[in-house]
Amino acid sequence: MNQRIENLYHRSAEHSGMQHQGELLPIAFKELGTASEELLVALEQLAEQQEQLVESRTQLEAECKRYQILFEQAPHPYIALDSTCTITSVNRAATRLFDCTHGLLLHKPVSILVPMEARREFREQLKRRQQVEDDQEWLTRLYSPHREPFDAALTLTVERDAWGNIVSSCLCIRDISESQRARAQKKKNTEDLFCDRTRHSFSKGENIPLQPDALWLICKGWVKLSTLTENNGEVLMGIAGKGIPFCRTLTVLPLYQVTALSQTVELIAISHLELAHSPHLTQLIAEGITQRLQQSELLLSVCGRRRASDRLLTLLQVLKTILGEPVANGTRLSLRFTHQELAEASCTTRVTVTRLLSELQHQGKITIDNTNHITILE
Repeated sequence: MNQRIENLYHRSAEHSGMQHQGELLPIAFKELGTASEELLVALEQLAEQQEQLVESRTQLEAECKRYQILFEQAPHPYIALDSTCTITSVNRAATRLFDCTHGLLLHKPVSILVPMEARREFREQLKRRQQVEDDQEWLTRLYSPHREPFDAALTLTVERDAWGNIVSSCLCIRDISESQRARAQKKKNTEDLFCDRTRHSFSKGENIPLQPDALWLICKGWVKLSTLTENNGEVLMGIAGKGIPFCRTLTVLPLYQVTALSQTVELIAISHLELAHSPHLTQLIAEGITQRLQQSELLLSVCGRRRASDRLLTLLQVLKTILGEPVANGTRLSLRFTHQELAEASCTTRVTVTRLLSELQHQGKITIDNTNHITILE
């Protein structure tokens, strides 16, 4: 409109005669009318956009309120942090956990929840976790002026902007002090159980007899559970370590033998009668049997592979799960296996296993050290 009025002004200045000015008025009115109509259309559009903005803001406020309610009523304690790891929000579960009000935690560095002597390490750990994309849980001890320090499991979730800068983060806290105490008590009870009984020792390669009225519980070392085929071939049924039970009543195989794999294997005998009257023993044995069942499923997955190379590679992965020890370049099997033992476990021949192990070494999937221990490379 300003531009049009300016043009009309210049045109009127150029024509000083009354006749020309009389001709100019209708043009001016027409221009002003057109501009007025455009203004009305623009006002209608602005009003419509204003309504949309108001509606969007109402929806956004309702959404924020809903998420705030979810945050407040979440069963686990949550603490929201800004980019400097300062506490910006705390839900009700967190205030109950630390036995304090929101005001005592808001706008404070999150490290105040850690005992003084551990704060530096906590800040470094938090900084490292912020650089990792995956949400990973780690254990630490937390502190509040209103309660004793307790063990907790923390999970950090980080929110970043389009440039990868940290905008905010959120800590999920699990109080594991009760479970830690229960685990410590269980470990003590188990150690007491092992200490108060006579230990039976067996050397590597020695067959362990199965007692009809008692089960064996492994205190130290590893044993091999196997059966024999009609052609005297050996079939691996499992590898048992500390805390794993075995006995005659846990198998229906007519030919079943247990062989010591470690240099020294120590066992304790538990009678079936005692087992029936001891809840702690029953729970311990049940956990060991569960591990045996899981291991049996892994070994069954080996037999399901058609090609011998796949069976051997799957067997090595199973042994890695059972016997693996982390090393610098991968996972080392803590026990030594002969090519014949690997062949029997993978349902193939010793010659085939020797060839396949050599191929796996050349492919960079495994290494074999001078003590014949296999390391599965990452």
